[in-house]
Order: sequence, then structure tokens, then C-alpha cells
Amino acid sequence: MKFIFIPIFLLGFSTLSLADDKGGKREVLLDNADVEVVRLTYPAGAESGMHTHIHPNRVVYFVKGGILELVPKDKNQKSKVINVSDGKTLYLPTTTHNVKNIGNTVIVIVETEIKER
Repeated sequence: MKFIFIPIFLLGFSTLSLADDKGGKREVLLDNADVEVVRLTYPAGAESGMHTHIHPNRVVYFVKGGILELVPKDKNQKSKVINVSDGKTLYLPTTTHNVKNIGNTVIVIVETEIKER
């Protein structure tokens, strides 16, 4: 009976944890003295949380596009909604913001930031 209870308990707990998780997934692909490359995955409704990009040269490639809301830290600035198609590449400035997937699809981004020396 113990052997059946433990997997059921763990499965229920993990499902509950995933249901409350609103964050996207961040996976570092490369990080050295010159560049940082990350894969960002945002399920529908997920968000990054407020964060700052400190490197001025940033390019994002949308493996899977969708509708994002870019919410600036500065409350005097307006949020920006972008609808990006698969395969689109954008150059984005240094900023502090929260990224929200406000669409119905999973968004996958590969972001490259060139570090200054």
C-alpha cells in the first residue's frame, strides 16, 4: 500500500505545483566572457517576472512566436504588445521589464546578448 500511496502523492503534489507556476522557463545555452545565449519558453499565461537586461546589444529570435506584453518597470511608460511570427528576429534595447505571454500558444525565444568588455 505504501508503494502505491507515494507515487500518487508525488504526482498530485507535482500537478499542484505546475498549476501555480506562472513563470517561463529559462535555459542558458552559452555563457562566456563575450556572449550569453538563452532559450526562453513561455507557455500561455506565463511571464518572466521583472528583470533587467544589462548588456546593450540584444537580439531575440522567435523559434515559436505569439503575442507578448512587455511591461516596463517605470509605471509612467506604457506596456507594449507585440505579435511576433515564427522565425522573426528583433533587436531590443537594454531595459527593465516583465514579459508576459498573453496569447494562447507556447512562445519559444532564443535571446543573444553581447557583453561589453
